[in-house]
Amino acid sequence: MNQIKIGAFISERRKAKGWTQSQLAEKLEITDKAVSKWETGRSMPDLSLFLPLCTLLEVSLNELFAGECIAEEKLKEKADEVLMNVITNWLGHDKWETKESGTVLQNVLEVENVSKLYENISTGHENILEQHKTENNSVLAVNDVSFQIPHGSFVGIMGASGSGKTTLLNLIATIDKPTNGAVRISGQNIVDMPDEAAAEFRRKHLGFVFQEYNLLETLTIYENIALALTIKEVSKEKIRPMIQNLSEKLDISAILDKFPYEVSGGQRQRCACARAIVVNPDIILADEPTGALDSHAARQLLDTFAMLCREFSATILMVTHDVMAASYCDRILFMKDGEIKAALNREQENKQTFFTDILKQIECIEGENHDVLEAVNP
Repeated sequence: MNQIKIGAFISERRKAKGWTQSQLAEKLEITDKAVSKWETGRSMPDLSLFLPLCTLLEVSLNELFAGECIAEEKLKEKADEVLMNVITNWLGHDKWETKESGTVLQNVLEVENVSKLYENISTGHENILEQHKTENNSVLAVNDVSFQIPHGSFVGIMGASGSGKTTLLNLIATIDKPTNGAVRISGQNIVDMPDEAAAEFRRKHLGFVFQEYNLLETLTIYENIALALTIKEVSKEKIRPMIQNLSEKLDISAILDKFPYEVSGGQRQRCACARAIVVNPDIILADEPTGALDSHAARQLLDTFAMLCREFSATILMVTHDVMAASYCDRILFMKDGEIKAALNREQENKQTFFTDILKQIECIEGENHDVLEAVNP
């Protein structure tokens, strides 16, 4: 998949419509900067924007991925080629590593009948579930959600903007409280914790990886990681060897003395991973962690997540709308309208097969014809 070619195609079709970058951005409700990045080949549209973009430009999803208009007589042949191109470029040729069977793993996270009702939401609020608004503008953002995550699992939650996935993550992170239901982390129900106790619980039991890194720019990479250990009152003589050992695993040893603004986005995100895992949390919560990264850095980060699960027995819950990111997970939960609509286990599949399974599940949930999604598994 040629990102530069796709960008040039978007630019060509936009100009054919007589639109400026600003006008296309306004129609998609995004920034001019995002459109500029697409057209110069520096990034790709988010998954949630593929179909609206195709509709506006009057092209098929196949044509968007191919970066050119496709003659009708070549559509089927080209569709298969495009799908294989997408999968190969995004995922490579990894094989699924077989996990030991017969072992019953303890659940780190248990979400039981959790709902979240926001009352008196102002009209015009972005990313609100319009179909769940009541007459007094209350919104049921999460509706009776239940699931469990075993120790050492890498689980993804997928859904379009407004589906409730970030709200659900905030409830699990103790940042917000559910209207009803239970959230248990390592057996402890966090729902009724006072604010001060919840803050203490976050520091001791949770790790976080955000889209925008959340690193302190005035501290070096080493100091950012060490700060997490200092807050947890780890002795000074233990901090350096812990950071050195982990930084080697994450390939950031050479940049420990640099400041965040001196390193790449991918390196900053691996620093955030080190900061999250070094305190040995019960679970790492990742909110769109690849959102600000290019495709190469995103793959590196996802490989890092897989390594953390494999070698450190980390448990990771990742919110994403990116199919490529989701294909690295053990299991995917699909959210729509505040509910878990389906779940998909990877089992013994490689990333390529799991990728196409995820696409088909999205198509089934959305109930739309997605062109390239009709192709058979590679």
